Order: sequence, then C-alpha cells, then structure tokens
Amino acid sequence: MTRLESDYYAYMGYDRDHSRAGLSHYVPYFPDGPVLELACGRGEFLELLREAGVPAQGVDLDEGMVEAARAAGLEVAYGDALADLAGRPAGSLGGVFSAHFVEHLQPEAVEQLVADAARALRPGGVFVAATPNAGCVSVIGHDFWRDPTHVRPYEPRLLAFYCAKAGMEVVEIGGNPRNHAGPPPEALAPPTHVDADLRGDLANAINRINDPGGVGVSLEGSPWALFGHFIAVLEERLRTTQEELAAVRRSYAHLLDRLYPSNEVYVVARAV
Repeated sequence: MTRLESDYYAYMGYDRDHSRAGLSHYVPYFPDGPVLELACGRGEFLELLREAGVPAQGVDLDEGMVEAARAAGLEVAYGDALADLAGRPAGSLGGVFSAHFVEHLQPEAVEQLVADAARALRPGGVFVAATPNAGCVSVIGHDFWRDPTHVRPYEPRLLAFYCAKAGMEVVEIGGNPRNHAGPPPEALAPPTHVDADLRGDLANAINRINDPGGVGVSLEGSPWALFGHFIAVLEERLRTTQEELAAVRRSYAHLLDRLYPSNEVYVVARAV
C-alpha cells in the first residue's frame, strides 16, 4: 500500500475546487457512461460526472486517494489502474478518462493502456488523456519535476499516435483553456501606442505664423519654415520609434504565448 501521492497532495495544498475547475473542461466529452477514470485521485472528475448524471467509477493505487474519494460517496476501487482496465470486458465502457496519469508511466505502459482502452470501449466510446504540457516553460522548468512519481512528459501528438495505432479515431488535440495561467505578471510588457501623423497640422501652424493675414506670403527659406522642417523630422522619427516599439511588444507577446501556453494538454480519441 502507498500513500505517497495523497501525502504529496496534502503537503502541497492542492485545492479541490481549483482541480474541479480545470477538469470541468472534459465533462462534455462524456455524454454517456459508464466511464472509467484511471488513477482518479480524490475523485474530482468523478464528482463532476455525477453532477452531470453520467455513471462513472474510478480506480487508484494510492490508499489515501481512495479513502478521500470514497468519503465523497464515489465508486472507487483500490488497485492498479492498468490491471483494472486490462480486465474490463471488450466493449463494456462508454468512456475512459485519465488526468495526469500517463506521465507516471513508461512509454510501453502508455501504449498498452491506450490499446486496452480501445478494446474496452464500445463503438463511439471516448478516450481522453490529459497530461502536463511539456511545451510550457513553467511546467517543464519546475512544476513537472516536483512530483516524485513523475517518469517523463508526453507530448499530445505522441498520445495521438498511440491512439491511432490502437485503431481509434483521433478527434481532438489541444490545450485546456481552463488550465492556462499564462506568463507571470512581472513578465508582461506595458502597453504601447503610436501617435497620429502631425506633420499636416504642423505645416498649417507654420503657415499661420508666417501669413497671419492669409495673403500668400512665401515660406521658402524663412526661419519658421526651417524650424517647421526640423520639428517635422523629429515627429516622423518619434512616430517611427513608436511603431518599432509596438512591433517589438507584439513579438514579445507572441514569445510569451509560446513559452507559457496551457499548463495541461490532452488528446481525445473515439473507438470505431
């Protein structure tokens, strides 16, 4: 028996409501049951399915997690999730779900998990696997390696490959929008703006200074005309600098989007 994961959750202070908010993204993928959640933990997703009226059950190898899930009135078995799935009759499930489970497994075990899910699902049944996003710098930089039971990250296209290899139809790959913290606030750049072109207004002002009566005095070579030209050049250079700064900010914002995408990615596949 082990309580490592449940003890770790308790020590880190992982919040149930926060977990439910992120997991709620996956509820619409499971309109029908029964749904089996692998490594269900404290059962937050099972609670969401129960509230949606979808029959579901879970399995977990951590004794503390099972106790917490059962205390919430959920149907959760204590045992190895892979063995439980492997023992399910063919076509007996409407859905198989796992969140933050595959990263605890070696590749050959993940491939077998997907193959067993494809076999256990009835035609049209749905398999969903969510996992930490290795493409997010805050995840792969430190969050992922905090968990002592993590083995390796999985890019969702690799999971999609396993699904296709198992004969399932991959219908979606994406990042969870409800689990997208974004970059740290201190990394954000301040807003920028580009002023309007003022050279026309400047020319009109110089004309009025040199020809207040509107009698058509020539400005060519006058001190005001030279000064106006100088101001116009400064205005143009300032506006060019503003445009370049705005372009740099857009590039930086794009870089932040690439560095800090959703913390969680997933694959959705359908049994055929």
